Amino acid sequence: MRRGEGVTQARIIFAIVIALAIVAGVAMIRHSGETAGGAKVSTKNDQVHTERVVEARADERAAATVTQSIAARTVRIDAQTDAYVQATIEDLRNALANVPPAAADAALPAAPVDSLRDSLNAGIARANRAARDAGTSGGPGQD
Repeated sequence: MRRGEGVTQARIIFAIVIALAIVAGVAMIRHSGETAGGAKVSTKNDQVHTERVVEARADERAAATVTQSIAARTVRIDAQTDAYVQATIEDLRNALANVPPAAADAALPAAPVDSLRDSLNAGIARANRAARDAGTSGGPGQD
């Protein structure tokens, strides 16, 4: 082996080692970049997911509040309706109780139709106003 050939072989080996070191360095840099990029994407996805969950929870709380409001309003309206029906029944009972008894052989007396009709018409008008007010009170879903 000549001296020139040994130096050339050493240079070739050295060049191969350098090339392998460069390839290994590029591979490591690429791998660490992919890992860092993947971690960044995962972090971003986690943030977006957390924001969506927070938004959904806020919507859920708002829906629960509206539902409770509707339920309370319905209970209140039901109580008012029950009170009105009871008052109307009481008015009818009083009107019937105020009719004087007829004599056994006498014709039936005239019933207080006018006052009963006026009372019923007033009750119907109140119910219609209450329904109209309830329909336009700006409740949920109405602006």
